[in-house]
Amino acid sequence: MFKNCIYSFLVFISLSSFAQEGVKPLSANINYLYGDLKPVADKQSPLNNINKVTSLTLPFIDDFSYSSIQSYPSQTLWSDSSTYINSGFAIAPPSIGVATFDGLNKRGYPYTPNLANMSSSLPADTLTSKAINLSSFALTNDTSLALTFYYQARGNGDPPEITDSLLVDYFAPIVGKWKTVWFQRGNTSANTNDTMFKRAFIVVKDTTYLHDGFKFRFRNKATTAGDFDHWNVDYVYLNNNRNSFLDTTYNDYSIGYIPSPFIKNYAAMPWRQYDTNDMVNKNTVFIRNNGTGISTIFYQNNTYDKTNTLAFSYGGGSYPNLGYFKTNGWLNHPAMSNPTYTYNFPVMSNTQNYRIKHFIYRSSPDFIAANDTVIQKQTFSNYYAFDDGSAEGGYYVNAVGGKMAGKYALKVSDTLRAVRIYFDPNGSLNLAVTYSFNITIWQAGPSGPTNTVLHRDSVKTVNYSQYGGFNTFSEYALTNTLVLSPGTYYIGIQQRVATGIVVGFDKNIDHSSSLYYDSGNGWTQSSIRGAIMIRPVFGTDLPLGVKENSSLKTNLFSIYPNPSADQFMISSEKTEKASYILMNSLGQKVAEARIEDQLQTVNTQNLSNGIYFLILKINDRLVQQQKIIIQH
Repeated sequence: MFKNCIYSFLVFISLSSFAQEGVKPLSANINYLYGDLKPVADKQSPLNNINKVTSLTLPFIDDFSYSSIQSYPSQTLWSDSSTYINSGFAIAPPSIGVATFDGLNKRGYPYTPNLANMSSSLPADTLTSKAINLSSFALTNDTSLALTFYYQARGNGDPPEITDSLLVDYFAPIVGKWKTVWFQRGNTSANTNDTMFKRAFIVVKDTTYLHDGFKFRFRNKATTAGDFDHWNVDYVYLNNNRNSFLDTTYNDYSIGYIPSPFIKNYAAMPWRQYDTNDMVNKNTVFIRNNGTGISTIFYQNNTYDKTNTLAFSYGGGSYPNLGYFKTNGWLNHPAMSNPTYTYNFPVMSNTQNYRIKHFIYRSSPDFIAANDTVIQKQTFSNYYAFDDGSAEGGYYVNAVGGKMAGKYALKVSDTLRAVRIYFDPNGSLNLAVTYSFNITIWQAGPSGPTNTVLHRDSVKTVNYSQYGGFNTFSEYALTNTLVLSPGTYYIGIQQRVATGIVVGFDKNIDHSSSLYYDSGNGWTQSSIRGAIMIRPVFGTDLPLGVKENSSLKTNLFSIYPNPSADQFMISSEKTEKASYILMNSLGQKVAEARIEDQLQTVNTQNLSNGIYFLILKINDRLVQQQKIIIQH
């Protein structure tokens, strides 16, 4: 975060002199709880052996490659859950998935929302291992018991300053005390763009640690008023017989990112607008070798439709010469790194979701097999999206009447019903009622939008996600639906305030060529790499998003505790012909029952941690909807 007073003053003068576009950290991160276009992993989550009391044994390994299916650390290995497990904040990670440390708590909101001193660095996230039994080890001169990990400052996030830090502590069970054994300060310059992962090697060299009950933990100090001061941690490995000079690489091939989308101009699009010309000929797969050894590698991808039927399979053959990433970079073998995708998604008559499973394999064992597979999801619903559902920052236009718009092309006539917008999840809550804007559709010109307004909807105010709802996007229904003929349209907002309204920005997918802004000097194509999180909704109105003007009653039923662990209660005096449905974040029904008593128990022992949605009905009519957080 930019906390230097002189620097902030210069930025203020600069923005006052000429309004412009920009990207800044969000005030919160609702991605801890929600998923949208994020891929669904193909492997079992290591989450659920939470009640285990037996100490862990070596080796201890976690590369967070389960980031596609959960946003919290594995409770098999870790005892707390304040860090954000994700695949979006890191640049060139050793394998897909990192643990990100920031200024937000486990719910994705600031530890200190009203922090007065924005230059302060305070204790923030902690990632603590479960107890580990080291009683069988001894300290010798020729072997070392050591912890290694890779860390990155900033990545796709906010740079930690020199007053911020990442720390590692060891716990000595025999004396019951923690001791800091390693730390790293943040960057000396706010403009430092740290894209390299660095390796830490920390020896366990005190006999007080060599007992049952040893633990280690990561901590960070940050500005705790928002999503600031990022550190990414990956490849955590504790074991014996380590050597700081020889033990520097791993016999591991991995996939580093979610591969690029399979349609050309969007991350998702309405099924009725799709045709086979929207398919890419190739996509990009990021494969790396984390060791100095070379062995033959194989690549394959399989495409499954929503019934889990195999629709297409591609084999990339073999490649014998992938060298060490540090000197060779990502794999550059087109049959694997840029595979030709000869399959076309068929023209559809309804919503369709495809899963594409990418995996690498070889004849010799891999150090971490879990990072060899990744699943991506291709969605055809009723909306356009440039983003993957995860915001790594917030986009704004700092001008009175500032405009931002995305470019959307319709092949057939369709009805624009609503626009979904990802606003800063916390935002300036005291200003929410004054943060007003108009949803606007502009006519297309030869090189971008024109000033001709095709439709300007009624004045809206910003809805922030913490007010409740089904996902990170607030949905604004148009006052009157708008039938659009085939052609190109620019859909977005014009703000009615001088302070830039912050909209979610995905830094992992570059659709800057489809984003335009006007800060008072005419329309300009964005120069910032990324994707704006504005989604126009067409055709059939599907029940996705947070409705702006919900007519649902919210006081008929009380639900507690929330968050809950093994059960929650539904309390109401109106139980006649009442029922509930509990759905997971993918929209799948996980429980359903009549409400028979004024205090009804809902058992959640067998549900995974995450976000769920409780649908409450009377006479089969929806009367209340409630977000439920399960955290065992």
